[in-house]
Amino acid sequence: MILTGKTFKELPIKIYCNDGLITKVETFETDDLESLPIIAPGMVDLQVNGYAGVDYNTLPLNDNELLHSAYQLFSKGVTSFCPTIITNSDDNISSLILDLNRIKNSDKTLSDAIVGYHLEGPFISPKDGPRGAHNLNYVQAPNVELIKKWNTLSEGALKILTLSPEWDLGLDETINYCTNNNIKVAIGHSAASPDQIHRAVNLGASMSTHLGNGCELQIHRHHNYIWQQLAEDDLWSGVIADGFHLPATLLKVILRAKKGKVFVTSDTTAFGGMDPGSYITHIGGEVILTEEGKLHLASNPELLAGSAQSTLDCVNFLIESELCTPSEAWDLVSLNPAKYMGFNQVGSIEKGKLANLVVLNKNKRRLEVKQTIIAGDVVYTA
Repeated sequence: MILTGKTFKELPIKIYCNDGLITKVETFETDDLESLPIIAPGMVDLQVNGYAGVDYNTLPLNDNELLHSAYQLFSKGVTSFCPTIITNSDDNISSLILDLNRIKNSDKTLSDAIVGYHLEGPFISPKDGPRGAHNLNYVQAPNVELIKKWNTLSEGALKILTLSPEWDLGLDETINYCTNNNIKVAIGHSAASPDQIHRAVNLGASMSTHLGNGCELQIHRHHNYIWQQLAEDDLWSGVIADGFHLPATLLKVILRAKKGKVFVTSDTTAFGGMDPGSYITHIGGEVILTEEGKLHLASNPELLAGSAQSTLDCVNFLIESELCTPSEAWDLVSLNPAKYMGFNQVGSIEKGKLANLVVLNKNKRRLEVKQTIIAGDVVYTA
């Protein structure tokens, strides 16, 4: 396969691929840059709760539905993603991991695309606000034996654990086990004090899960968990840049404060890619998905009910808000998450890396996906 296009910096390139890998990247001369599409590395989304009507936290997981969901993500330019399991009973978490393993291992494209599992909970804050929509009945203190069990069940596919360092019981052992077993520890859904956050970072926590969300509506103006996480140089920040979860001004501050240690995730749910309308969630309650893509509780339009946007929507919001150039925005969903995770085979266009590529058109100020390629195979064409 040979792909011809241009980079975001208007540099014409040819990409040669064989057996799923990029074998050569070369530039060439042309007087017709305008006719060339943009070629970019595939997006890496580290937090996907579901998509296109499929919830990754509802048992049993269905093979065809999960494949359908994944291919809808491919149509948005995602080539690598982490299915995210949220707070649930111990047995249900085990069952979800086993279902994901079974389905992933049954399909080569899905196996190439799923780069690990993200476990968000159950070791999070029990407090209203920071806990978000997670079920209080299943919230518990960190338990290293459970993490060992779930990591074994996942066959090493468990790659991220989001927890709250406000727990004293079991925290040290859990973080130590994770850091010694290639599992990134993230701080999220937390009401931890600045000292507790600093201690967790010293133990090995290295990321903030959707910083600025999963917290109280009112916090101390100086001594709070958002400022502390921004101030921790060793913490990467994951943010939901869909235009609903964080205002553009706060995104601007995070991008400046964390410099190269920030990436964008969709944190999308089963409602991502769905038509606007009224829906009933599996955890109960009516939600509204607006024409603009905002997902909120039917009882209160000011309270979000999760995300219904893709990483492509996030990229376009960053561009349209003039927070980033197209090239900078794309790095936040490809290069940076891959760099943080140590996924050395994806995230950039280089010889020897997987041919995970996206062909794009620019329509006014928005990017549109023309084609998505995973390991050299075309998985979506507009």
